[in-house]
Amino acid sequence: MGDRGSADPSSATRVTYLGHASLALESGGETLLTDPVYSDRIARYFTKRSRRSEFRPEDLRRVAGVVISHAHHDHLDYRSLKRVGTAHPIVVPWGVARPMRWRGFTDVRVLRPWEEVALGGWRITAVPAQHFGGRLPFVFTSGYQGYVLGGASCVYFAGDTGYNERLFREIGRRFAIDLAVLPIAGAVVPWFRRNHMNAPEALRAAELLRARHLLPIHFDTFPISFEPAGRAVRQLLEASVRPGRTAIVRVLPEGESMYLGSGPAADPDGSRDREAGGPRPSDRRSGREAAG
Repeated sequence: MGDRGSADPSSATRVTYLGHASLALESGGETLLTDPVYSDRIARYFTKRSRRSEFRPEDLRRVAGVVISHAHHDHLDYRSLKRVGTAHPIVVPWGVARPMRWRGFTDVRVLRPWEEVALGGWRITAVPAQHFGGRLPFVFTSGYQGYVLGGASCVYFAGDTGYNERLFREIGRRFAIDLAVLPIAGAVVPWFRRNHMNAPEALRAAELLRARHLLPIHFDTFPISFEPAGRAVRQLLEASVRPGRTAIVRVLPEGESMYLGSGPAADPDGSRDREAGGPRPSDRRSGREAAG
């Protein structure tokens, strides 16, 4: 995995993009994983990954836990989870715990929106999402949600969601978000519009969240978004340089990392080839969470 910058890992949160909605967040020597999908195909036989994942979860040390946003096959992959390990804490929405326990995962914890749990040095808060649950062919209904991940920095992981102004304002009111991790592809076909976001909507969401940085996910890893490869990222970068934008956009190639929580190291190389945005708002709140 590559690094963008040379921040001191002991004082920063390292965020590594692992494709689609999979991240590894490292802080204080502990690693938190989101929606781990490292397999070559969705659901073993379906859509093929655009490039093979080189990430080896077997090599991770001190895994604090895993968060699962919902049960769709491109976000919950049992083979990838078993590579991480079956004894680590896994946070899931309602309706997902039982089939995971059947498969041998021993520490599955269910959260509903606005409930929270501590995993090592991380505080995990489930937040609402505008999406849909279930897992064909056997689970027809189950929960779906995002998470606010509080550690040395505050990260909002949306998982998969449609654009919802009221929802994003409320999350931004409750938390001081350093990084918003938002999906940017999948909102092309009309019947997907309500439950997915496109790139301009992700930018507007970041503003409502009052996030310092925006990291796009859910694009190009699996060709399932009904749009040409690269289009969503181009739209995001083009829209991000328009006047009035305040969130700094970071686009990470799969396997590369960025740092949060150490001043300039969050934007270490100063380049603009993969970044765009404006200054941090002067009324930015401090701390991991603001009183709601």
